[in-house]
Amino acid sequence: MCNNSPKLFPKDISPADDAFHGSAKHFAAEWWYFDAMFTNNYSLHIGCRTFSKGKIGLVSPFLEIYKDGKLEAKAVKRYFFRHFETSQTFPLVKLANNTILKFGQERYKDKGEWTYTISLKIGDLEAHLMFIGITEGWKYETDAESWTVALPKASVTGEIAVHGKKMNVKGTGYHDHNWNYTIWTPINYGKGWYWGKIMSKTLNVSWAKVMKTDSEGELIAVVNQDNKGYFPINPENIYFKADKFIRNNRKKTPTSFTIKIDDVAKGTPVHVDVQMEAYDTYYSKALFFPYWRYHVKSTGDISIGSYKEPVNRTQMMEYLKFG
Repeated sequence: MCNNSPKLFPKDISPADDAFHGSAKHFAAEWWYFDAMFTNNYSLHIGCRTFSKGKIGLVSPFLEIYKDGKLEAKAVKRYFFRHFETSQTFPLVKLANNTILKFGQERYKDKGEWTYTISLKIGDLEAHLMFIGITEGWKYETDAESWTVALPKASVTGEIAVHGKKMNVKGTGYHDHNWNYTIWTPINYGKGWYWGKIMSKTLNVSWAKVMKTDSEGELIAVVNQDNKGYFPINPENIYFKADKFIRNNRKKTPTSFTIKIDDVAKGTPVHVDVQMEAYDTYYSKALFFPYWRYHVKSTGDISIGSYKEPVNRTQMMEYLKFG
């Protein structure tokens, strides 16, 4: 997520924004994140993390597969930087001569389409997928951490394998890329963040809350429309609430979330009124920090201008807490 302010709004992107950025001054974390909800009740989180300074560091591809919101299998592998091949002009991850992530440069040049081929095998877990963007991407960029949402919404097709059981899958996905996350990030963010997205038939919302304290934070939201553009939302016109707390891994964890937006973006009225209820929560660690991945059932509605769509769909969201 990106440290936002009311004066900072999303910008258009090019493939270079989703390429490897790295850090020459200090050790920093960077990652490509993909997720997908499939029509067969499986879902997936896949990507690659780096932690590096210059040419020194580690690269970790990862894969988590869920069924009905519950983690069924996960795998991660670690490589030294000498096994890592990438690009600073377009998205690419090669590890030990295996292409994990590749951007479709020819389709981008010919048709302007954003497509990604993802192929990862770790032990008896596999994912071989094609992500095709449905709507326009954007970025938030500061002097510190940066966040590129290359695929706010994508169609996803391909094959996954769980403990040797192979299955063809199709569904809807998302992809973003974060970089320049350092030891200073907890200072910039304070308490951590919530992040997620909400999708209806042709509209979707990408949102986040960066928590400065337990009670104060900064809000981000961008609304996209299929095959059209994005609508940046003024943070002052976003309402977010987390409640119905439970104890998860001996930590106080919310299970219900409300997002409301009442704004005019690019001269067009934008309204969002959505309730998200967690039906399964997976706890792990992001580096050293407590991290929860939710599967939530979202209900409500999104509208742009006079066009309105109901929301009734399952999505993933996350909660990262520093300290």
